[in-house]
Amino acid sequence: MLSAADNLIRIINAVFLIISIGLISGLISTQAKHSSRVNFCMFTAAYGLVTDSLYGFLANFWSSLTYPAILLALDILNFIFTFVAATALAVGIRCHSCKNKTYLEQNKITQASSSRCHQSQAAVAFFYFSCFLFLIKVTVTAAGTIQNGGFGFNSGFGRRRARRQLGVPTISQV
Repeated sequence: MLSAADNLIRIINAVFLIISIGLISGLISTQAKHSSRVNFCMFTAAYGLVTDSLYGFLANFWSSLTYPAILLALDILNFIFTFVAATALAVGIRCHSCKNKTYLEQNKITQASSSRCHQSQAAVAFFYFSCFLFLIKVTVTAAGTIQNGGFGFNSGFGRRRARRQLGVPTISQV
């Protein structure tokens, strides 16, 4: 079972990713031209929601899914994907004022629409929020993996390899 703090971060991150899916789906439904950046953002939000929230939910009920190495790998991938998606969308919209008509008309993502401009700017913000939460999770999961071992066998650096056995004399007793 995962810790309460880990579950809280997963719930907050799921809310951010659901909001991002809503914003990106609004961009996709009103687009006149194909934008690979917007499509990648939708993939990233869906991937993050499945691998973080759904996997975390299932890991609370089946302890065989709570391998720290798998959780760490998924958190690292989610961090990379959300950072790349947020940065790609931010570079694509160039984050100007949504009232600037020449900016709106020349941008391939906003497509001369101020509402698309606001949606894309909000999506960038929520992707960066999610990216920050994934960074926190990577740090916490990496610390736990180093301390407890990659597969939960208590073979990491934080624990003593051989515990003191009771009934065995020490060197001072010999």
